[in-house]
This record gives sequence, structure tokens and C-alpha cells, in this order.
Amino acid sequence: MLGKITCLLALSLPMVLGGGASTALIGRAGSNLKALLSEPGRKWCSGTQVFFPGQANYTALTTQRWTSYEAPSYLASIKPSCVEDVQKIVKLCAERNIPFLATGGGHGYSTSFGKLDDGLELDLGSFKAISIDKAAKTMTVGGAVTFGEVYDPLYAAGFEIPTGSCTCVGFLGGTLGGGVGRYQGLHGLIIDNLLTLQMVTAAGKLITVSATENAELFWGMRGAGFNYGVVINATYTVSPLTNGGEVQVVDFIFSKEQNEPFFKTLASLSGTLPPEMALLTYVDYNATYNGTTAILDISYPGPKDKFLELVKPFSDLKPAYTEFQTVPWNRLLRQLGFQLNDLVCIKEMQHSMYSVATKNLSSPDYIAAFAAYDKLYADYPDTRGSTLEIEFFPTQAVVAVPLDSTAYPWRDVEAQVMIQMSFTGSPTSPAANAANKLAQDLRTAFTKTSGYDELEIYVSYAHGDEDPASWYGKDKLPRLIELKKEWDPKDVFRYDNPLPSKYP
Repeated sequence: MLGKITCLLALSLPMVLGGGASTALIGRAGSNLKALLSEPGRKWCSGTQVFFPGQANYTALTTQRWTSYEAPSYLASIKPSCVEDVQKIVKLCAERNIPFLATGGGHGYSTSFGKLDDGLELDLGSFKAISIDKAAKTMTVGGAVTFGEVYDPLYAAGFEIPTGSCTCVGFLGGTLGGGVGRYQGLHGLIIDNLLTLQMVTAAGKLITVSATENAELFWGMRGAGFNYGVVINATYTVSPLTNGGEVQVVDFIFSKEQNEPFFKTLASLSGTLPPEMALLTYVDYNATYNGTTAILDISYPGPKDKFLELVKPFSDLKPAYTEFQTVPWNRLLRQLGFQLNDLVCIKEMQHSMYSVATKNLSSPDYIAAFAAYDKLYADYPDTRGSTLEIEFFPTQAVVAVPLDSTAYPWRDVEAQVMIQMSFTGSPTSPAANAANKLAQDLRTAFTKTSGYDELEIYVSYAHGDEDPASWYGKDKLPRLIELKKEWDPKDVFRYDNPLPSKYP
């Protein structure tokens, strides 16, 4: 259950707004919202449903958040079954000043979401369509499709597309901030493959956004898109499977004693990755080894002999454990990292996320962070679900796209350092406080050696307490703010790392 819900509302069944509505009484706090949503004049589509916290199976019937830390709270969740109802909901919320948030995969974790209290969840869970046009080499996905759901149909059609690193993240949510991932060296960011968007604006209008329609908004949607509307679906260009869809992968585990040579080897590869090779490191508490370890997974859609040559610097360190595999592209996310994906995707746990975008790989900082995590795990066992993640992905196709062609500001980033704190119990417990303090200290330390003059952050990895210039870039903010004034002057979309009203 979401932590900030201030009043539980009792309903035994969901209310189907287009058909017969339940007449069960709800708590006083939500009665006005129920009345608004159930007015006959709304003429909702058949199948549109509304749910209330506290009712039976509420969590099973609505899209729950990946993290319960600093989460929004809702008096109701509405799941529209048609685009017209999305338009009506947005328009109603704008007119009545009802705080709301559109939810696709529910994986966003910025603390800015926690500023939404007693609002309405616009659950896009009915928009799960995936269509592939083999002749045009395009894919269209609905607003609630996740990364994991596109792999099988694309693979069957002979195509691939860059995605994020976890199957449970919403494809559109993962797109709008930019979309970093393992295949970015080959195909660029996800936004570099985006062709068109169908979206509902703050005025409730359904519009098409592309390079030829609403082109200025298309620029802003690619890097800051959650500030301007609700995306119903999006169409992307897709590419033929690299290496016939066959991917070489390896997972290494390095013990506590091996962390220094490992991180020095990792940093030595800065600027050398071929476009096919992607590395992801996790510092975690490993119960099998009864202590802190570093896990490295490497993927490479290419010849096995070349792959073995590329990973030899790590193999020569004689890791505590090594596992080589050849997997089809559609199994990549689920097979890498010792199948950690399923654990990572468990919902409703407390995750407090911080990050730094870096142009440099700093082995002294990685080594110091490893030691700090090791001490945190020992001092506060409740934090042993915390990890340090380093996404070290190639950039060839990312930097080939002109910087001013999209709103995304950080194309020369070489590694995303993600300081992910997880804890049980109270979010203000000594363990939680120690974890957050360490995360803030590490963010400061990594910023100093990042290769940038100031803190720069991939907006989808932001904690939510940073200066917006860290998310969107000083040079891009004025243009983004002007777009906001045009498309959302009342700041209807204001809970996902929002744009300021002016800058500087």
C-alpha cells in the first residue's frame, strides 16, 4: 500500500464506469472524486474502471510502483479503456485542479513523485498493444508496454531496438528521458530511434508529434517528455538483429580482495569500447560469499573468439566465479547478471536512488565506494539490498547524433554511476539515514572526478533533489521552459522531475 494514503476507501469491487457502477459507499475523503468520476454526463467508454485504495485486490488491479519510497498517494486510480477517456481525464483534472499522474510501467523513482498527495492515478494499463511493420521496419507500442514485452515479438520478426537494462521498466517512460542502454553504441539512445508520438496535451487534445508535425515539441519530448503530456503510443524504427540475434555474454564475480585490480582494469578501458560491447557492474552484498562482491556482466553481439579476446583482461584476474553463455537477443536481459532481473523488478520495496553521469572512469572512487558499501552492510544489515551500479556503455552512435537535435543534454557520458540504496523498516530509521547520507557523499565524490564542471545526471536516474540544470542542461532549459509555457501553461504535468517556471 502506498505510504502517503491518508484515508482508506472501502469498495468490494472495481467500479466499471462504462457499464454498471458499484454503489458501495466509500470514505468521505474520496466521495467528491467518486462523484466527479461517476457523473452520467462523462459518458466513459465501456470497460473504463476506477479503483480505490483499501478495496479488495486494489494492488492486483492497478499498476503498483517499483519503489514505495517517497511515493505519490492516490484517492483513486482510473484505468481508461480508450483514448477518448484519457483526454477526458486530463481535461477534468486540469479544469478541477486535481493532482494526477499517468502511470505506464510504474518504475519511476524520483522523490518528486512524492509531492503528489491524495490525487488520481491515470493508469495506462489497458494500452498494451505492440505492432511491428516488417516492411517499414517500425514498431508501435502502447503507453503501458514494458521493455521486456517487446523482445519476443521483435526477435521473432528479425529485429532489435535499444532498451534499458531491466525488463520491468515502461518503454515509453524509459524513452522520454533519453533512453540509455546496452545497444546504444550501435543504435543510439532510444529517442534516436523514435519516429512519432500520439499524445494527450494539458488541454485534453490528442495530437501527433514528429519531426514534421509539432516539430518543436518533438524536440522537447526527446529528453524532457514527461513535462508536456500523456503519451498514448509511440512508433520507433527498428534494426535487423545484430550477429543474427546471437549474443555472447559473461558474468563475473570478484571477491572483496579482488575489487581493487578489478576496478583498475575497468577504468583502463575508458574510451576503448567497441560499439557492440556493454559492461554493467554491481557492488552488492552476496550471501553466498558472506560479504561484499563486485558483479560484472558483459554483452557482445559478435564472434565468440573476438569476445574472449575483449574480456581477457577480466578473465586474467581469476575471478571468484565465471559463467560464459551464448544467448538469443530476446533472452539477453533475463540471462545476464545471474538472472538478477527478476529480483531487481520486485515492486513495492524501498529504493532511494542517486546517480552521477561521468565522462571519466575513476578507479579510486570505485574502490572507495566499495569499501563504504562494505562498511554500510556490516553496520546496518537492513541495507544489504543496496547496490552501486556502473553502466559503462559505448557511445559511438550516441555522439553521432547532433547535440542540438534533441533536448537530451549529455551525449558524451561514458558511464552512469547509480547509487541505489534499499532498506527495510522505517524510511527514517538509522539504517535508512545512514544509507542516504552515504549516497549523498558518494554523489559529491563522483561529481568531483566526473570530468564535468558540475553535477550532471541522466534525468531518469535523478533522485529529485538536484538543480533542474543537472537534469536538463543550462543551455537547453530556456527552450524547454518556453515549450512548457506553450503546451502546459498551468503546469498540469508537474510531478516527474519538473521544469522550473524560469531559468536562471
